[in-house]
Amino acid sequence: MAASRHVVWRYYAYLATTAYGFYLPVGLLYLQSEYGWAVVGLTQGVFSFALLLAEIPTGYLGDRVGRRASLAVGNAISAGALAVFVFLDSPTEYVLLYAVWAFGWAFRSGTEQAWLYELLAAEDEDDEYARLSGRGNTVRLLTSAVTAVLAGVLVTYGWGVPLFANAALSAVGIPLVLALPAVGDAETDGDDAPDPADAFSVREALDTLRLQVARPEVRWLVAYVGVFHVLFAVTRPYESPIAEQVGVPVAALGVLFAAFKVVSAGASASAGWIRDAVGTRRALALLTPVYGLAYAAVAFVPVLVVPVFFLNRSVQRVVGPLRDQYLNDRLADVGRATVLSGASMALSLASGTANLFSGQLVAALGPFRFLASAGVLLAGAGGLLWLAVSPVREEGAATPGANAPAADAD
Repeated sequence: MAASRHVVWRYYAYLATTAYGFYLPVGLLYLQSEYGWAVVGLTQGVFSFALLLAEIPTGYLGDRVGRRASLAVGNAISAGALAVFVFLDSPTEYVLLYAVWAFGWAFRSGTEQAWLYELLAAEDEDDEYARLSGRGNTVRLLTSAVTAVLAGVLVTYGWGVPLFANAALSAVGIPLVLALPAVGDAETDGDDAPDPADAFSVREALDTLRLQVARPEVRWLVAYVGVFHVLFAVTRPYESPIAEQVGVPVAALGVLFAAFKVVSAGASASAGWIRDAVGTRRALALLTPVYGLAYAAVAFVPVLVVPVFFLNRSVQRVVGPLRDQYLNDRLADVGRATVLSGASMALSLASGTANLFSGQLVAALGPFRFLASAGVLLAGAGGLLWLAVSPVREEGAATPGANAPAADAD
């Protein structure tokens, strides 16, 4: 596997260019300072809904025309969105910007994971996915940490400077990803290229997604992690403004976000170890008590919101690889990116709906009461779902037939 290890490290270099460390400490703070809480929530909700609409066609393109081209397009759109960010003049223009940006994000969603899994599967090492995916996230997070610190310095020269730097970083990823080797039938060249008659069609993509949704072990897993994804989604847009309210100066936000990334990187790198030592089922079962207690504490001691931000980001970095490994183990190669994109689509629907209203609720309740209430309610919903449908099921107990509808034994 020596050659493939070399390829994986090249893949990690590409992942570094997908970091948003220059943008994260200042982008939404700039938006909130110009237009208020409600516009921040609106743009994030629109982003999620646009991502929802983009997931199926972009996931299909990842299966049909190739992973590398899909990833390159994603980087190109992100670079353009970041380059024009500070030149917009109205909430409507920002809404449109985030809608376009979502399509760039969707070109990478699912496709990144499918490329890595298929590379490993070709070497019969697909059980390494969670560990290597976690390491890849660590590379991206550490890159975000370094660039976030730089953002705190660059923003003193103007809001646009760190955003231009992030646009340049995204652009560098285009040649890097195109230099990666082809994996999967859709990208096979030469005599081994698939016959056009056997190409994965749009109808087949939709049928594959429908059949997977019919499987309880897939459907309820996505629903369960989706509850906590909503909590993550309604927290993250307000980190910069809330941190400023508890005394963090704007120039220091880069350091705070760098710390977020370093801690999250450690959590991401531990995903494989957690899966081996604790198991996916036990790890995901802990989400309800951990999130419920942490968010409830914010109502009584508002300054605890900062460690809650650390917790929220770290947990999501562990859950992502565990979720993807769980789903990948239950999917066939054909349509893999489509189904993974479909899972992302469901998460986008949930988080987009929540964010459309979150800004107004933050304005009405105040940021601390809002976060405490959202955390307790959503953690409680996750607990009820766990008891009602057992969303995380062992592979041996799964409904048979990864490519066919199964009897719903809920």
